[in-house]
Amino acid sequence: MLNELLNAPKDAPVFLSPKLEEEFVLKAYTAGLFPWTTKPVNWWCPDPRCVLEPHQIHIQKNMRKSLNLYEIRLDFDFLALITLCKNARIRSWIDEEFIEIYHNLFKKGYAHSLELYEKNELVGGIYGLIIGKMFFGESMVSLKKNASKIAIIKLCELLAPYDFLIDCQVHNQHLEFMGAKNISRKDFLKILDEKCQSSSGFKSFKDLL
Repeated sequence: MLNELLNAPKDAPVFLSPKLEEEFVLKAYTAGLFPWTTKPVNWWCPDPRCVLEPHQIHIQKNMRKSLNLYEIRLDFDFLALITLCKNARIRSWIDEEFIEIYHNLFKKGYAHSLELYEKNELVGGIYGLIIGKMFFGESMVSLKKNASKIAIIKLCELLAPYDFLIDCQVHNQHLEFMGAKNISRKDFLKILDEKCQSSSGFKSFKDLL
């Protein structure tokens, strides 16, 4: 698999599958793959890969005053957050099958959410999978000012003591501004193997707050 991925397209799907399968999703992430679109599922392993080391998160001075604007909850309502991520986009790869699969992974302790609330109203957050010391970021959403930035910062603050790496998948200027960087696919796959085989260092993501 490693040699195949190293020679795979850099900016195109590696392969297609007819549908998402829960067990394969976990294997795919540990191999460096992630899904984009459904029916058929497009599996990607881009080169370069965008990653964020939690201790390298960039916090603007004007952001520091905003960090306590919202209440942070972990794994409080995963289903509501992933649904919000779907509904906040005109076109989304997140469909009902996708939600069902990832909600099942949440119930099994693999998928996790960091949610932001204002007066008990969900206003943003980020969700992804935790395998070993990897957080595979899947999607984030923001309905209020700076909500997505705050979500990333809080996630980094929580994971930094445990030597995690956050997989951001594909580079964009927003992520770069927050401290993310591109590394080669080859380097990513080497780091991935080591991180996925390590223990997270904590019993429960929900208890990190």
